[in-house]
Amino acid sequence: MNRRQITILIGSFALASLAAEAQSWCPPGARWVYNSSDPILGASYNSFTYAGDTVVDGHAAQRIEQHGAITQIWGSDTLIETGGPDIVTRTEPGIVLWWLADLQEWDTLYWFGAAVGDRWSPGWQQGTAEWTGVCDEATYLTVLGTSSTAVDGVALGTLAMGVMHDGSVVDMFTIVERMGNTTGYFIPRPTYCIVDECLCSFLCYRDDQITSPSGGPCALPLAVPEVIASNAPNVWSVAPMPFTDCFTVQVSSPVLQGEVSLLDLTGRMLKRMAVTGTSVLVDGSGLPVGPYILRIKDGHGQLHHQRVIKQ
Repeated sequence: MNRRQITILIGSFALASLAAEAQSWCPPGARWVYNSSDPILGASYNSFTYAGDTVVDGHAAQRIEQHGAITQIWGSDTLIETGGPDIVTRTEPGIVLWWLADLQEWDTLYWFGAAVGDRWSPGWQQGTAEWTGVCDEATYLTVLGTSSTAVDGVALGTLAMGVMHDGSVVDMFTIVERMGNTTGYFIPRPTYCIVDECLCSFLCYRDDQITSPSGGPCALPLAVPEVIASNAPNVWSVAPMPFTDCFTVQVSSPVLQGEVSLLDLTGRMLKRMAVTGTSVLVDGSGLPVGPYILRIKDGHGQLHHQRVIKQ
């Protein structure tokens, strides 16, 4: 769904979206940091920082600066710093739009007020002009499930997202109100039509009220060893995959008050169990063959989503 299509839905969702609007998109100090770990390039990061307000196309908007650094090129200590064009966003109730400079129009970046089944595509046509027609209407984002995440005492709406192509889920990620994409890159990328060599993963978000994860690298000068260390705890794995009857969810370090849930592609919860320690067995013997969503909540309230398949 593009910007024009989503506009007609705003009225019907206005009341539900007002709660999402209460969580501001670019408060003072807003900063997003993403990590890339590449075997050749070594370690790198990209940061996005709210730099101030502007006016674009007659709308009050927010200017977000990009900055990146790559270290350890071929094993050396060389540091390359890079910049990028500013990202310009604006908000409507429950929605964050971004300015597509090439097309001179606004499109939906995040729809925090969306419900299960709602869909949009965040301006992919701008980034894939050389593959005209590849990212067509058959490729879009859809909401698979909704929940809430507490960050520094602030309740933020959370959406489990699926990248859809021709009616099938080809990838999944998580977006959190105010913070945006907390799984991959700042702008969700359509894995179907882009060969993504970034290998980007979310490190942290902070503003003048919240920081996630607590003590993360957003407040640091981002020396790469510190960034990598902050990204290391709590690595989750699932095996076997695909599964036939049962599978085991394993975590790299003990969890005191975790939770594992199994959902269908509509977001309906099928199973839920507590995780204490480093593993939990999930019994899916009574489920039909097909794809499901595994939702993992760690002891810090962070949510992780993964696609699992029963065969």
